[in-house]
Amino acid sequence: MNKNPKEIVTLPQYRISNKPVFIIIIILLFAIILFSYFNLQGEKLEEGRIRVKAGDHIIGEITIDEVKKLPAVNKKLVINSTAGLSKHNFTGVALYEVFNQMDPAIVKNYNRVITRGVDNYVSGLNMEEVLESNNVFLVYADNGKALKSKSGREGTMRIIILNDPYGQRFTNYLAEIELE
Repeated sequence: MNKNPKEIVTLPQYRISNKPVFIIIIILLFAIILFSYFNLQGEKLEEGRIRVKAGDHIIGEITIDEVKKLPAVNKKLVINSTAGLSKHNFTGVALYEVFNQMDPAIVKNYNRVITRGVDNYVSGLNMEEVLESNNVFLVYADNGKALKSKSGREGTMRIIILNDPYGQRFTNYLAEIELE
């Protein structure tokens, strides 16, 4: 008997077509383009001006200059982030004071406050938090200097929540507040 231990076994070869992979890539690219188009069609948010709305109804707008005319407070805060501890001395106004300036009924008629920055960062809080003494502030300066906009210019605003030591719900470059 002649046994060859080195027999070569050949397996059937399957050819994988690149056509389905190519079609999937084209579909994904089309979806990205489509979603980008719809995202850009939204209203452009503008720093230095905050639009307050409920649903599709715009309740009002307030500019940084109008906010600066309200009674200012300074709030010292240490933020604990992944970059470490950072010390701040913010200048701003209690958010409920801003609402009272626009329409005193806001704090009675709505339960949620959704904040949005020009970078599309969105955060939310309850109206109880806004009404809580010494908690939620709309600030426009830090350590005596105007806050910088996303493009590096002066004149933006930010929401800070003193009872949120990690700053997870702070909204930089604030441009819109939606009430629910």
